[in-house]
Amino acid sequence: MAILTRTAGQLPSLPGSVTAMGLVYTSGLVDPAAMGQDPPPFADQAAAAMTLLLATLTAAGTDAAHVVKLEAFLADAADFAAWNTEFAKVWPEPGPARTTLVAVFALPTVRFEVQAVAVLP
Repeated sequence: MAILTRTAGQLPSLPGSVTAMGLVYTSGLVDPAAMGQDPPPFADQAAAAMTLLLATLTAAGTDAAHVVKLEAFLADAADFAAWNTEFAKVWPEPGPARTTLVAVFALPTVRFEVQAVAVLP
């Protein structure tokens, strides 16, 4: 039986991450400011979500170098180039396996969400 370890998340009902059998799975993470009345632009939301992702990985005992899979969700395909810029700040090359999708978010002010799978060092 696998032992699960959870870190605190953005909401009490959602863990920031769950670790099982040497793998860390993060929840989908968004810029908290994106949930307000005056949301920041895409680039700021992506940067804040990536900062939150790195902090979540650290809390789980791993880091960006150990991310094996990254999934990003954009509200608008026009933001793809800006997302690539943010991605390259963390992983200049070659980076983890990656999927980027365009999605409709439950909160229309959210323009970016990211989740990752990492191995423990």
